[in-house]
Amino acid sequence: MENDFETIKTTYSKYISLLRKFFPESADAIAALEEEMGERLFLTPRDLLPQAGGVPGGLVSFAVSVAKYCKIFQSMVDAKKLVRVSLIHELGKLGGALEGQALYVPEESDWHREKLGRHYKYNENCPKMSIAHRTLFYAARFGFKLDEEEWIALSTSAGFQYDENKFYANEVLPLAQSLHTARTFALAEIKK
Repeated sequence: MENDFETIKTTYSKYISLLRKFFPESADAIAALEEEMGERLFLTPRDLLPQAGGVPGGLVSFAVSVAKYCKIFQSMVDAKKLVRVSLIHELGKLGGALEGQALYVPEESDWHREKLGRHYKYNENCPKMSIAHRTLFYAARFGFKLDEEEWIALSTSAGFQYDENKFYANEVLPLAQSLHTARTFALAEIKK
């Protein structure tokens, strides 16, 4: 995964453009997200390790990649809804809303960087909340308009194996399942 400044800038611009295209009714939400979290969103990694998106700009790069895989499902689900949830499904990885509460902070330990390849660590100052729940918090906070199906896809985005999502595990949820599959393809692409 590339992480030079120009690549990050280009990917971020594409991400914001996609948000505007797929959330036209949420222009104020996008503006509020950019105003409050723009720099953090621009630089946030999506994981601790580089091979899983643990690089500056990894979060938006992954969201754009997941959105790209949504084309596969356009004949099976509402493609617009799928792109919408793919673009915002990991906003919770931004961490807490206040300054100093980013979920990931640079790893300071040379040993962890060299031996484990971990470039980031979890921020002890970030309030504890699941990624899906914090994503829904941000969607509500900024005013993204979601329907019930989109809300369920976002709330179960981490997987049906988690206790809070088992209620939905035996349901037929094409949008949520498509998001999971698109994520799988995007993760495989990162790890190449």
